[in-house]
Formats: sequence, structure tokens, C-alpha cells
Amino acid sequence: MKIQHLRCFVSVAEKGSMRAAAEHLGLSATAVSLALRELERHTRAPLFSRQPQGVQLTYAGRRLLAHARLILAQIDRAEEEIEQIQGLTGGAVTIGVTPWVSQTILPGALAEFQRLRPDVRLDCNEAIGASHEGLRDGTLDFLIGLAAPRALSANFVSRELFRCGLAIIGRVGHPLANTTSLRELDGQRWVMTMREDAHEQRHSTMLGRHGVKLSASQVHYARSTLISIAMMEGSDMLTVCPWPLVESPLMRGRLIALPIKDAMPEMVTSLVMRRGDTLSAAAQLMAECMMDAASACQHSPEPAVRRMMSSVEFVDTAE
Repeated sequence: MKIQHLRCFVSVAEKGSMRAAAEHLGLSATAVSLALRELERHTRAPLFSRQPQGVQLTYAGRRLLAHARLILAQIDRAEEEIEQIQGLTGGAVTIGVTPWVSQTILPGALAEFQRLRPDVRLDCNEAIGASHEGLRDGTLDFLIGLAAPRALSANFVSRELFRCGLAIIGRVGHPLANTTSLRELDGQRWVMTMREDAHEQRHSTMLGRHGVKLSASQVHYARSTLISIAMMEGSDMLTVCPWPLVESPLMRGRLIALPIKDAMPEMVTSLVMRRGDTLSAAAQLMAECMMDAASACQHSPEPAVRRMMSSVEFVDTAE
């Protein structure tokens, strides 16, 4: 199984046709077609079904795609690290961070990392949910966010870093702004930033314990924090939010926390990596910069940062 064959396979899967994949790779369509035929001969299974409008992955193709992406990401990462050692390039570090971390810890960590390694390209992503596709397929080096649910935990290694409380929030002037019981929220509409499935039912489980049932028509989804804010400001939707984010300049004055008296679970924020993976020297340095910046945030000269971090408990890493 050749690396070039895998690159052709992944490109065709992502582009939907051999011609588009060939243009993307700078190859002829004939070369891409030959590469796929060789790969199918090696795997002894058809990887695509040919359709009038392009190609579609077969079941075997879908299974191979996940492995191929991971293999290519690991190869690219190895090549970058060798080039770093040889002084040819600074390489890249790709990370994911949960929204409250992006508003507190990330700026200081980026500043220090760029001071130490100005030659390294950074790619920072918003880490939403806990299924972590970017870690699974090798796109991300590591993330700081929710640990994976138990059903998926075999794929990842996580270390708890922080704990904080959760709040129910809505727009300023929300009709239920003075509500103190979760039970009173039954029947409301919600916006969530992570889609719940069999592996991930954190919010519905918490609300269900207090008699709040979420039907499909009541739950809407946003793929970023900014979009979720816009959706709440323009409606009476509610969401579940970590307290540091409630206190952030991003939300303060735009959204309010309902004075709920019912006990709600804590959110645990962890450093998450793919099991069996080894961080590059640059990625390891970035992780260390994140932890140093987290400690510095507790004594930040910025009142907003201190206010956000006052609701965060550091997990004792010596445990």
C-alpha cells in the first residue's frame, strides 16, 4: 500500500470525483484512476461505487478513509518534525480549545509560544463537544476541552486540568430571567453547540433529572460560540454554559445567567490526545505554554480575565 495511493484515495473521497482530485493533486485523471485501481487490488475490495454524478465510498471505502487520513496525518507530522530537526522549517502545531479557554488562557499562551518559536505555524480551532473527530483523524495535535465519553475513551488519553460550574443562560430581558428552578424550563427552546447522540447526552441527562424533556423540535444547533450568541440574542432560546464564559466580555452585557438554585454538575476541562500518539517538540512546548498561561491568568492585570478565572478550579496535577 503506497502513500501516493492513499493520497489519491483521500482526495477522491473528499472531492467527490477523480477529475477534481487530479486537479487538486496536480496529477492527471489517468494517474489517479490507476492509483485507485492499484489500491483496490491491494485491499481486495471495491472502495468506490461509480455514479453518473461522481463517485461514492463503499462500506470498505468508508472504513479505509478513517485509517488513511490518520496515516497521512502521521506521515506529514513526522516529515515536519524531521525538517524541524534539520532546521529546514518550523513546521506547524494544530490545536483545539474549548471556548472559555480561548477567552482566557489562549492569548497569553500564543504570545509566549510565538516568542519562543516564531518559526512555527499555528492553527487553532474551537473545540466543541467530546467526539473529537479532529484528534481521531490526526488533524489536531492535542486539544483542551471535554474528555471523550466512556464509549469513545479507548481512542484518547486525557488529563484533567480544570473544573468549573455550569449556568443556564439566555438573552437580556428573557421572559424567564428570574426563574430559579430547572423544572420551570420544560417546554423551552434550546441552542446547543454539540449534537447529542448515544455517546454524548450530558445536557439532556442533566435537564431530564429535573423534569425537563428535550424533543427534537426544541433543540437547535450552533457550530460556534458566536453563532450561538446570535441565536440567543434573536430569540428566547436558552443554553448550558460554563461560568467562565458567562463572565467573559464576549457574553457579559449581552446574555444573562438565570438564578437557578438546583444543583448542576461541574464541567471538567482536560488535555486530550490521541492514544498512542507522541507530541512533536513544538506541540509539547505549546501545551506547556498553555499551562503556564493558565497560572498567569489567575493574577492577570486584566479584570475581565481575573473575573473569568475566579470561577475556575485547578485540578491538582500531582494526584
